[in-house]
Amino acid sequence: MASSCEAESSTAALRRSRKSRPSKARKFRGACASALLLSATTFSGVDALFGIGEKRFKFEGLINAGGLGLDGIQGQVAAWGDWNGDQFLDAILVDSDRQTANVHLWDRASFAFGHEPAASVRIDDGSKITNVIAADINYDGRLDLLIMSQDTSASTKQLSMQVYLGKPDGSAFESIPLSVPSSTMAQPISLDASGDMQMDLLGLPFGATTAAGKDASDLKIWRNLLVNSTNNTAAFDIDDAPLLDATKAPSCKLANPHSSAFVDLNGDCLADLFLVCSEESFLSSKLTYQIWTAVKPNSKGEGSGFKLASSGNLPPGTGALSFGDIDRDGTIDVIFPTCDPSGDQCFVNVAFNRQVPLCSPRIDGFFGGGPGYGSLTAGKKSSNASSSRTSTSDSATDKKEPGLQCREAEDLCVADDTFRINFDVSKDNVDLLRVAVDKLTGDSRILLNDVLAPSYLSLPNSLHLGDYNKDGYPDLVLVTIPDQLASGGRNNVRGGGETRVHILRNLDCSKVPASEKVDLGCMPDRPEARTFIKVTAGAGSIEVLRDVRSASWLDIDEDGSLDLLLQRTPSTSNGMDSSRRITFAQNNYFHDSFFLKALTLNGACQSLCEPKDAPKFQPWGTNYGGASYKFTVLDPNGVRRAQQVGQLPQTGYRSLLTPYSYFGLGRTNNYVESLFIGSTRRQKEHFLALEGVIPNSQVVINPWQGGKGSESESGGPWMWTKQLYLHPGDWIPWVTVVLITTIVGLAAVVIVLHVNERREDERERKRAVHAINFDAL
Repeated sequence: MASSCEAESSTAALRRSRKSRPSKARKFRGACASALLLSATTFSGVDALFGIGEKRFKFEGLINAGGLGLDGIQGQVAAWGDWNGDQFLDAILVDSDRQTANVHLWDRASFAFGHEPAASVRIDDGSKITNVIAADINYDGRLDLLIMSQDTSASTKQLSMQVYLGKPDGSAFESIPLSVPSSTMAQPISLDASGDMQMDLLGLPFGATTAAGKDASDLKIWRNLLVNSTNNTAAFDIDDAPLLDATKAPSCKLANPHSSAFVDLNGDCLADLFLVCSEESFLSSKLTYQIWTAVKPNSKGEGSGFKLASSGNLPPGTGALSFGDIDRDGTIDVIFPTCDPSGDQCFVNVAFNRQVPLCSPRIDGFFGGGPGYGSLTAGKKSSNASSSRTSTSDSATDKKEPGLQCREAEDLCVADDTFRINFDVSKDNVDLLRVAVDKLTGDSRILLNDVLAPSYLSLPNSLHLGDYNKDGYPDLVLVTIPDQLASGGRNNVRGGGETRVHILRNLDCSKVPASEKVDLGCMPDRPEARTFIKVTAGAGSIEVLRDVRSASWLDIDEDGSLDLLLQRTPSTSNGMDSSRRITFAQNNYFHDSFFLKALTLNGACQSLCEPKDAPKFQPWGTNYGGASYKFTVLDPNGVRRAQQVGQLPQTGYRSLLTPYSYFGLGRTNNYVESLFIGSTRRQKEHFLALEGVIPNSQVVINPWQGGKGSESESGGPWMWTKQLYLHPGDWIPWVTVVLITTIVGLAAVVIVLHVNERREDERERKRAVHAINFDAL
């Protein structure tokens, strides 16, 4: 295991080895023939073979790569985005005085971010930046910034917002921001409220009478004004939220902080709303949740919006929620930490989303087995749901086909409105995994919030999901509070002292030692369940760090493996310091598995964006949230597995999610059978299905349907642009060598046999010439 000094000194070698890697293969548009794609992969392998200048860095594990150009910058990463349209993530940093947001471009040649900002915005003195949302707000294909800030000198609980539009030529941001109506301190969430692929906001406007919280109709939307409007001063106005029958729904006052999300929860590939609400009384307060599923308009164009599907209480001590397909069943689950009131005992929780599963017969093989749909169906029927569910006249139970037990592979985007997410922490709830964090990490406390941040700044820490080993099951990274200091002595139990960062691997319970099964939540009645286990091999570079305040995943240099961003603050901070030490941990584990990356744009431009007085450009920096991906893949046993991933479901409180979606495929000897890409369009067909997608590639979907402000009824997924970028793997040169060697060997055998055959034929011919024909005498 490498020491921290060895890890730090290896940065230069790491950069050299990464610089020698081959660039991406050429772009393919539409549905490409398999032979053409295979030949492209082969040519990429040849390029990789001749492009290797030196051997790859040999240490297998996490490598401390330092700041990668962000060393010495006083600030913290607030968001990610592709500012210059080169398909590489650029960092958006808020400086230490929290009045300036800077864009630092990724430079692949130097394997680092640019130290000098490529673009920046600065807010007025007296205000401090609270959050940054990077998105294409005016629907022109360029990345814009929505800056949330607050006046720390005032006693009012008002969150101000401004929009800085990116210039058409991509050189900078407009100097004069557009105004946005203020909200309460609970940050509004970004969503597509009407299905026009444009970013709106949902929250509580400042000054609204929401204290009583009569019903969910108190929630409003900030409606986007920048598409078909000549108004050049305001970006949004306030309108009623499209929540159907909101007056009949329970009250929802967004918690501060909250972890609400815009993600598909009922399986129809159309993003829904998950709201985290706060109920406060004279004696106590608690967190509740509401799930609103998206509804398309009827034949008359009426009824579009969101309807309440379920609501209930979140467990006491719940922290920030994350969303991902933990058990690889094709549904989005909810992952969250909980701690008791004293904070002395914390848990990692997974509330599984139970839906009609994928049709897949049970198969037992050398590499494991497939559960089949029977066991999942049984688990669903036995689930004890404690959450309240609305009863409507058009209940999905009435619409559901009698006897429907599973989804066929071609019907992945069929809604199951009887889905169930159960947050009950009782032992009778088989749909909730609950594991004590001290059994996983040795530390009993989780850093739920950064207490070293200024008191007026909420920075919750979520359990960030990322499939670092590409096995198809998302893993976790979390920050804990150790009981003891590294030098000895008692640590600050409230999170103001030392911290530790851990990677928790998503593991099948059948692979957990029998002595640890109970502690890790593996029960005898759930033999095929999942749990987590701490990654120790190769993780020495992060285990020695004792000042990490947040950890999140990203793909540095877009090489197909998830790396870590660690933001660190010394424990000597006085609580007013907003600066961070930025450290990247490079993922150099070797895994014999495949991955897939997907990016859905907002459809602002048909192909290239062509501004009037600026050059053409690719609209890569749209940061579109709400897209959904569902796909099936065959494992080595021939078992069909389904997975689901949401794109950018959260943007509040510096969630630091990447604009693209990354998912491991595990071991497979086939293409990705069916990949469904869902948009947020409220039309008859809102998703696209692709067949035979090659692993280790990036799929880019541009759902263009007529351009800015045009929602033609004749448009549909058949108009969308599909692009595939192949990523040459490190093993391709050696596969090429083996292939050429095999061909040469077989050719040699054929030539030798051919020569021997020719010689034998010649000997037979000569014997025939000298033979005497006695019959002719």
